[in-house]
Amino acid sequence: MTTDLRDVLHDRLDAVVAPVGDLDGVRASGRRLRRRRRIVAGGGVVLASVLVIGALGYAGSGDDRPTDRGLEPVGPMDFDQGLRAYADPGHEIHLGGRTFPSTRLDYLDTDAAATPYGVVFYAGGRPRLLQETGKVADLEPDAEGTDFHPTAKVDAQGPLVAYGVTIDGQAEVVVRDLDSDEVVARHDVSRDTVIDALDGGTVFLRTDAGTTTWDTVTGQVDPFAGPKTRVADVRNGVVLYDGPEPADPDTLPFFLVKGAIDAQLTYDGSHVLSWSNRLEPTDGGRPIVLDVKATFYAVDTDGSILAAGFARGGGAVVHDCEVPSGECTELGPLTTKGGDPMFIGVDM
Repeated sequence: MTTDLRDVLHDRLDAVVAPVGDLDGVRASGRRLRRRRRIVAGGGVVLASVLVIGALGYAGSGDDRPTDRGLEPVGPMDFDQGLRAYADPGHEIHLGGRTFPSTRLDYLDTDAAATPYGVVFYAGGRPRLLQETGKVADLEPDAEGTDFHPTAKVDAQGPLVAYGVTIDGQAEVVVRDLDSDEVVARHDVSRDTVIDALDGGTVFLRTDAGTTTWDTVTGQVDPFAGPKTRVADVRNGVVLYDGPEPADPDTLPFFLVKGAIDAQLTYDGSHVLSWSNRLEPTDGGRPIVLDVKATFYAVDTDGSILAAGFARGGGAVVHDCEVPSGECTELGPLTTKGGDPMFIGVDM
């Protein structure tokens, strides 16, 4: 297959109109994400879509133009067991059980997010959703194509995603329910704002002045930490952070855990994944130990752990590991012509 996926998806941009959902019910109950695989005590940091954006080849608003070339459609993918997204940079990408040639990974982008509903990404500065069908929905038809596209984040406690958008010259952070395709809340921000996390409808926003929390139910914005503190991840009320402890931690409605900035939390917040097949507990419980030792790790959208390790004789082998059992299944070999194996949006 020699199709340029960038041009294919440019041809097939397709906005989706979904039925109106019960947003109050979503926020009140914090219903869990649509996951087909049963997760007992683990989960995954939702992964930002480095590789998808690279494979699609979006490089900014100047590249966001339709083409009249007749090319093969991307076709449906299978997210039943998570996105299982990994790649050999510049050579091939694996996503949803499919393998695509990837010749334009120059445009790697960590501003997107993989979700059980598909991949939320920016094309020309505008947020869009690559769906399991292979089609792309425009999430904000009125958005302006600007360079404000902070990293999108997904909520582990409900089908919510937070992303950036510019409308009428004003930068905003938007929280959308992907199940009902309805906007939950909008919040005007400065253009230097970074979205660090989304959990239980609360968004963690960072600027040079420090980190604040925005409650999408009440609209209240509160200070959380100073400029030297970085929020690495937030899941199920657990905050993984690096740097000085947030001010007045006893008054915060979160359980604080100090860790590395490139570490990740499981969906239930009970374990930390950080460069090891041993996931350390955050609450004094028992660690989770994966059956395989690898070099690179990520948490997939269904809660399993993806692990890639170098193989004897060259290349790499990728595994998908269940939690909490740690049992791993080999997904297959991966060439490493482009360097280290890569997982979507993961720096580990």
